[in-house]
Amino acid sequence: MLGIFPRMWYAVSMKKIKGLCLAAAGYLLWQKWELEKFNITTYRSKSPKIKGHLKIAVVADLHAHEYGNKNDSLFQRIKAEKPDLILVPGDMIISKYTETFPVAYHAFEELVKIAPVYFSYGNHESRVSKVTVRQTGAYLKYEEKVRRLGVHFLRNETELIEVKGEKIALSGLEIPLKCYAKGERVLLPEGFMQEALGEPEEKYLQILMAHNPMYAKEYARWGADITVCGHTHGGLVRFPKIGSILSPQLLLFPKYDGGAYEVFGKKIYVSKGLGTHTFHIRILNRAEVLLLEIN
Repeated sequence: MLGIFPRMWYAVSMKKIKGLCLAAAGYLLWQKWELEKFNITTYRSKSPKIKGHLKIAVVADLHAHEYGNKNDSLFQRIKAEKPDLILVPGDMIISKYTETFPVAYHAFEELVKIAPVYFSYGNHESRVSKVTVRQTGAYLKYEEKVRRLGVHFLRNETELIEVKGEKIALSGLEIPLKCYAKGERVLLPEGFMQEALGEPEEKYLQILMAHNPMYAKEYARWGADITVCGHTHGGLVRFPKIGSILSPQLLLFPKYDGGAYEVFGKKIYVSKGLGTHTFHIRILNRAEVLLLEIN
């Protein structure tokens, strides 16, 4: 009689183990499917500095991820939107892995066929170009090739450009690497924005590409009419009405984790990004290309 109980316990335990294995397998398959999908997320705004209509695509945090064969699905969908301008606010590569550089190069190669492309540095590009590491030589060669494609690199620089007859002041910000420190909120050095970029343009629409959205208030105070950011990957895991749980800097409940914000009367758009690295997770957090329509 007593021998029945161990057998019963064993049978129940095996059912639980099988159930857990099936659940784990289901989750892995679902995540694989989820990481192959992305949205085009459209935001519309008005500016008295624009007379007509501009359509701007924001491609952030690709991290050499691929949608379809050589990212064909990604390029076809961006092309179908007919953007007038493509902005890339950093992290096209994974800094540790030089094998990601050719994928990022091919992405630029295709994007420049669609519209003029402007790039600003993310933490992954800064890590291999601001300091000398094992991957620096390969990165510099990659960057030189990308520049030859006609991609405009803005490293704490502003260009006055004309798109469809509209004049835009476009700035690209690179912040100190310490501002990406894990587990802490490092203040942007006082006066850094003016020192890096000078004064914002007041006559024309001032757009800022700034990878890390943690400093959204500083970007708005500086005077950017529109700021586009990435970096957060949407926080990896999101809950309705709560937002994300954890930022890539391991900070809980980041405020500017993905979406559209208004700060001091200025617009901040934070992309949930297209790729992942280290933790390949997206739960209720679909990858995206942003499409900004400005009237």
